[in-house]
Amino acid sequence: MNDFADHSPRARGGSATSIVIRPASPDDVARVARLLALRGTGAEDALAQAPRMIEALPVLLLALAPIGQGAGEDADDDRLAPVALSGAFVLPGDPGAGRPERWTVSGLVVDPEARRHGIGRALLGAVLDAVAALDPGEPVVSVVDADNHASIGLHLAVGFTQAERVEEYAGVTFEGGQGVVMVHEPAPETAGEPGGE
Repeated sequence: MNDFADHSPRARGGSATSIVIRPASPDDVARVARLLALRGTGAEDALAQAPRMIEALPVLLLALAPIGQGAGEDADDDRLAPVALSGAFVLPGDPGAGRPERWTVSGLVVDPEARRHGIGRALLGAVLDAVAALDPGEPVVSVVDADNHASIGLHLAVGFTQAERVEEYAGVTFEGGQGVVMVHEPAPETAGEPGGE
């Protein structure tokens, strides 16, 4: 269930200060479906998938932008438009493929009109924070098409590293024929005082 604490909007180097990032709730089916439709899912399929995603994913976050509000006004949820969606789940391991059980990003969808404003960066950072709150110290994996340089750059900007290139990952194949497995390893905690042991 998608029931962890709300995340304050953070830009992590971007300019997404007016964006509200929060967990998707059952009341957000239409918002989630709208964003799923942006990645090519038909409207009916998106409306069918949205409630299942909200219920099943332990992390599913929406980035919402205020519409029709003046500067300094508090964001009224009815006046927030969905601009991005991302989440994470635990992907079971596959010992035969040498793949351990890992938290995996479920995808990142950003409305084309909202791109290049730091929203994807803020949302992906919030997903990492949510996973860290649920399962401290665990790495997070994301797999992107090797031809999607913007997505690779975004992942690098929030601390992912490129682990390997693959033709297939957990049944997923890639448009360009190759994907990049990106891994985010949480910073090790140091013992004692700040700055080390």
